[in-house]
Amino acid sequence: MVSALELALATSAFAQINTNLQFTAATSTDEQAIRLTWASTNGELYQIQFANALATNSDGSTAWQILYDQYPSQGTNTFWLDTGNYNLAPVVVHPKNSALRFYRILDEGQDSVVFDEPSVSITSPTSGTAATGELTITVVATTDQPVISGTKLYVDGQEMQMADSTTNWTDGSTNYEMATYSINTCEWGNETHTLFASVECESGHGDASNAGSIASGHGVSVFVPVLFSNLVTRISFSQPSFDPSSGQTQQVSAVFAANCNWTLNIVDVYSNVVQTASGSGTSMLYNWDGTSNGTNIPNGIYYYYILAQTNGESSDFVSGGSSGGSGGNPPSPSFARSSAVGSDSSSSMELWAVPVDLSGAPVPLALYPPGIDTSGLTIFEASPAEIQSLRPSVSRISFSAMNSGGSFAPAASGGGSSASSQDSSATPQRPPNNPVRGVAGTFGIAYDTYSANGTNGYSSIPKPLTYPGGQPPSRIYVEGFGSADYRPQFGPVLPFTTEANNFVAAMQKGGWSKGFIKADGQLSINDLRGSGTPFNSVNLGVLMLHGTIGTSADYTAGGCQQIYFPITAGTGAQYVRMSEMNFGGAGTNGLKWMVIGACYSLTHAKWSSMHNAGVRPVNSNLHLILGADTIMYSSDELMADLAKNLFGNPTASQPVAPMTVEQAWYAAGSQAYANEKLSISAPVIFAVSGNDACLNDTLQTNYPPTGSYFYHTATVYTP
Repeated sequence: MVSALELALATSAFAQINTNLQFTAATSTDEQAIRLTWASTNGELYQIQFANALATNSDGSTAWQILYDQYPSQGTNTFWLDTGNYNLAPVVVHPKNSALRFYRILDEGQDSVVFDEPSVSITSPTSGTAATGELTITVVATTDQPVISGTKLYVDGQEMQMADSTTNWTDGSTNYEMATYSINTCEWGNETHTLFASVECESGHGDASNAGSIASGHGVSVFVPVLFSNLVTRISFSQPSFDPSSGQTQQVSAVFAANCNWTLNIVDVYSNVVQTASGSGTSMLYNWDGTSNGTNIPNGIYYYYILAQTNGESSDFVSGGSSGGSGGNPPSPSFARSSAVGSDSSSSMELWAVPVDLSGAPVPLALYPPGIDTSGLTIFEASPAEIQSLRPSVSRISFSAMNSGGSFAPAASGGGSSASSQDSSATPQRPPNNPVRGVAGTFGIAYDTYSANGTNGYSSIPKPLTYPGGQPPSRIYVEGFGSADYRPQFGPVLPFTTEANNFVAAMQKGGWSKGFIKADGQLSINDLRGSGTPFNSVNLGVLMLHGTIGTSADYTAGGCQQIYFPITAGTGAQYVRMSEMNFGGAGTNGLKWMVIGACYSLTHAKWSSMHNAGVRPVNSNLHLILGADTIMYSSDELMADLAKNLFGNPTASQPVAPMTVEQAWYAAGSQAYANEKLSISAPVIFAVSGNDACLNDTLQTNYPPTGSYFYHTATVYTP
């Protein structure tokens, strides 16, 4: 079932709705993000599609593209916020940067475990909390299904970055996951925003052949309204990923809830301030050219800190508005009280609000939107001077929660300790912006979810033919079955989509540029054959597929026993031989490291047989190939953990150095499978092969492949 909405966007953004198609609302936020609301059914999944123009095909139909997939129902009414999708290739920009955008909603059907859905809730913060600065959100999910495929956090319908940390455990019959997320509330406007979380569970892992159909289910938490209340608000950036070498300028902007003196510090990962700007007023706008006062600096991650301190001048700044999700027009303007020109602003009386338990700082009542429930606040009248004098004796009333928590502390009078000053958390944290300057490297990812046949998967793929000398051609035997007619079944692996999205986000956050993404029908079998593969045009490649092993000689490849991967094309599929692959690219932009996330992708016996027959799937340019010696399993965190391990975390309280490529792969497997007692019953062994001169390769420092080949394994999971 498809519902269509034709939405024409102008600067002010408006929508024309056909109510017969079950759309109930379409509104534009003050950021010109588009909130779509439609009548929905419990347990359904929805796909949001878009087009920039109608009737673009030769037959007069419209070429719709997927914007967001597998969005779970929120009950009888569901809403979602379009802020673009920067995980796609090509990217879908924010609606404000698109002249026209048309939408269509596809109902993808019910969850297969609709009567046994998982449960998910936001346990912190609680409904009605007033939040300042960096906010930590705790999400807890439970299910009696063997697999929790991960949670997602949304603010006003916009998906956030993946969780900062997750903890899984089981009591033997129930699986639990606790995830923590961090957002910088200064990147939104001062008003109430809606938080909610979702979770996906599965009846098992569908990665192994003949695993059978895997049922999945989704849960959505209740909505948690939270008031964002900051002196520094609406921090935003013009470039999702900033590359000054291509002529880009990063425009950093913010607004303030009062007339302020502000300072912007741009800081590298070692806490060195590389650029500073300052000014005053009710807003800031700074264009950074990517240099340190005209001096070139290395590509990499750079953090932005904004310190604002009220300067006592008159202000008529309007504090309403939000970053999206509130729907309709912005709230009525709320004006901060200000003294007359020439008066002593420090002695003018204002209304202030503080939580009744003194858990937060007193802030001007004018920061709260009209009509807010004030039952959890104490309202009192005082002058700014009186508020300032109150602070030294009441240490709990502070903005300490807004401090960055890192090693950088702006050198400015007043720091972040008064209600009339604020040091924002390191930004950006809100998608799709990434705190990068330049391009550190390029990556590409391709995957096949085997979902075109629904839950049936693929079970009738003709096995590859082999041509023994002087004998008629015959089919390869696979996985130990001594029958030429045996054909394994390969079921859908829908988690590949989330796994890929998390990997893309983690790589882009680390300053790497996306070369390509190929999913399902976009991935052709010819993309994996020969040296012309698109993977050879990026530095790091990731391929996620089913895999199987041959157990009879393949005479088209030197008589070896080798590895095969089914590649789908619509409802049909065929195998690509690993011996047909030729990974490795020359030069700075060539492929150095290749990850094949598939069962048996580097199983030792077959890899040795191929090596001995001289039919390796790599050339002399490839440094390392990463895979699995055994069955391996999809995980929403696996590839993102690989990326995080490769980058390290030099800004942590105990800095974490980048891992070598080999060790990052093993560690990612251990991290992703750490709590899979209900779903994985056999050891999982990861493998790495390549040139031993590249054993100590990191993304930051690597070596030319001048040595001999090696093969290593590590057990990453033991039941």
